[in-house]
Amino acid sequence: MSPSSFRLIERTGPNPGTVYNLDVEVMIFGREVGTDIVLGDSEISRQHARITHTPGGYVLEDLGSTNGTFVNGERLTSPRVLDPGDLIGLGENVTLTFDAVSPEAAATIARRAVAVPQPPPVQPAPIPQVVVQVPAAPTPSTTGKSRLPLALAGGGCLVIFLAGAAVLYFMPASWWCVLLTPLQFLGFNFAGC
Repeated sequence: MSPSSFRLIERTGPNPGTVYNLDVEVMIFGREVGTDIVLGDSEISRQHARITHTPGGYVLEDLGSTNGTFVNGERLTSPRVLDPGDLIGLGENVTLTFDAVSPEAAATIARRAVAVPQPPPVQPAPIPQVVVQVPAAPTPSTTGKSRLPLALAGGGCLVIFLAGAAVLYFMPASWWCVLLTPLQFLGFNFAGC
């Protein structure tokens, strides 16, 4: 197995379709700029995982990442030899396919070439949660206190209404003509004005 005869293809993540040729003995994946394969995703650790070319094949190991490294859905707890077609998961958002390349295809694929981007997966809209708060029943000790301000407000409104009605009732007729003058411009005519 020569190092250039295998590659990784990013299926989901920040750059879907990107091809990474495995052309060196050791490659480190991570969010950090100095890593061999930089994956700009918040769930990727700075140095997340390492893939090493050994005489027995390519070995993948997690570098103590927070969100884990997976092969075919199984979380890595120790280094693992990869088989062509294995699906590598880094955190929840990034998946890569480990793929064997024919010699003809290896000659035409450049390292880190970008394929046609695939649209991001459609995320279902979150279901809003409705919280209904039911007020507690009043206790006998607070019942009288909570009604007093309401009774005072209602009594005050009644006093204002009665005072306004008395003013309008006892108002001289000439004042009515002054109040109704704007309505005459609209075509209303009042007897006595």
